[in-house]
Amino acid sequence: MRMRVLLAAAGLMASLATVGGAVGQAEAAPSDCASKYLCAYPQTNYRGGAGPVKDDNSDLRQYSKFRHVQSIFNNGERCTAYLWSQPGYSGVMHTLSRGDGYPNLDHIPEYRTTGIQSNHWCNPG
Repeated sequence: MRMRVLLAAAGLMASLATVGGAVGQAEAAPSDCASKYLCAYPQTNYRGGAGPVKDDNSDLRQYSKFRHVQSIFNNGERCTAYLWSQPGYSGVMHTLSRGDGYPNLDHIPEYRTTGIQSNHWCNPG
């Protein structure tokens, strides 16, 4: 009986380790999104060529790929990117952790109509 409990516990630990290893892993950066940049793409799944920005931007409307963004990736150097639907860090805000992306922004209706209009690195507060 004791051996069965030990074997069951070992099996459970192995299962949890496998699941835990798959959860929370960062995506691989798209090959055309340079290190230290936030990259917007005009097509889903990081296609159509990267539109990179590096600094805080209170008005991204000058960049076509942010106006017509369909996917975005944070290949930043150190922190979360804060993204807004309006210039001047206003409107609807979403966060994007370093090493993460949104391969399809269809689930964020604000970005479908306005694009991403401003961004700030790290905590904007």
